[in-house]
Amino acid sequence: MDRIDEYNSEYCQVRYQKEENIVLLTWKKFCCYDDYRTPASYALELLKKQKGSNLVIDARNGFEDEKEDVEWGFTYLLPNMAKTDCKSVVIIMDAVNDIEGEMDMWTKEFMKYFHVSRATSYEEASRIIHS
Repeated sequence: MDRIDEYNSEYCQVRYQKEENIVLLTWKKFCCYDDYRTPASYALELLKKQKGSNLVIDARNGFEDEKEDVEWGFTYLLPNMAKTDCKSVVIIMDAVNDIEGEMDMWTKEFMKYFHVSRATSYEEASRIIHS
């Protein structure tokens, strides 16, 4: 942990953007199991700690999951995120990508709990959350 409000590994960075009250989870490359769950859990803890914050997931550098991680996300992560003040999730993706199917699956699951949008940049994601 670089700072009290940041997690950083070779796979993912999670940071609280105080000015926008956004928890930003940026995937750097494919990972699974603890390398996947640790940053996701850290994002969950930040959402709990930062009242009224929302989540932005930057998936431009790829986002794929092992079956076990999807199950963990659907049965543990998202239901616990729903217990926070988070109301909106914005997923940043390139306009043309090869993970559309994976993101559609996650979007449908996120929509059970949150308002979900897509963006192509952090600036656009922040505008969506604050509109």
